[in-house]
Amino acid sequence: MSAPALDPVRLRASRRLFLRVAASAPLAIGLDAAAFAAPSEENDLSILSAAIALESEAIGLYGDALRRDLVPSGLRDYAVEFKGAHEGHRDTQIEILRERGLEPPSPHRADPMRASMAGDRVIRQLLAIEFAAESAYLGLISHIRTSDYLLSAAFIVVDEARHQTIWRRALGLSIY
Repeated sequence: MSAPALDPVRLRASRRLFLRVAASAPLAIGLDAAAFAAPSEENDLSILSAAIALESEAIGLYGDALRRDLVPSGLRDYAVEFKGAHEGHRDTQIEILRERGLEPPSPHRADPMRASMAGDRVIRQLLAIEFAAESAYLGLISHIRTSDYLLSAAFIVVDEARHQTIWRRALGLSIY
């Protein structure tokens, strides 16, 4: 017997909309902001599903940039490491869902990067996904009820901040 799937109506937010999540996190993943105010198991599951989609997007962007050799050679090791970190984030969150008897959302394919995005333009795109991820986790973390997911999200926020720091330094941008 397979685990039940999450209600698709509750999870019907596009990944692009989720990437714009900073101030309106509950709405960005298709939740009624009033119903989302109090942490609950249902909100945790919705946040997990949206976070899995975001991690999949990051994995896809890193994978595409690496596969097409768009990342500058001196930064390639970081891109490989960060892709692996996002795979770990996704896999951890999938396991949290499965522990609750639910199946994760189907993986999606990230939009490929344009060939003209080599060098700094690619790094800016990777920085953008890291910023979106950190903003999403920070915007949603106070709505997480269960301690295992809260702990996982806290560790992920630290990773996203570290990834941003590396890309910002590579671009000569201010860290703060």
